[in-house]
Amino acid sequence: MNNKTNLQDYISKRIRLLRLERGYTQEQLEEMADLGTNYIYKLENLSTNLKIQTLEKVMEALEVDLDTFFDIQLKEEDPKITLLVDELKTLPTEQRSRVLDALILILKEVR
Repeated sequence: MNNKTNLQDYISKRIRLLRLERGYTQEQLEEMADLGTNYIYKLENLSTNLKIQTLEKVMEALEVDLDTFFDIQLKEEDPKITLLVDELKTLPTEQRSRVLDALILILKEVR
């Protein structure tokens, strides 16, 4: 399976899901995004290639941003966790393994 097909498949499914969540018909979304007749049908059924500009129109009509459309959830890391990971990376393999084992035991005890 190639990446283009995977991406097209993901985008078509996302458009359909978001359209249905908002209660729009394909025709309503086509009108809102200023697209031709049956264009959303073709997109949702992988019958046409999608231009970036068209995706932007569809996203605007669905009132979603990139993070929402692609379901991106960026989490801010706790600086202490980042520091801990960085420190662990500096240890020799055997020491790192012992420290990790100890941390796992501590975590199991606190739960």
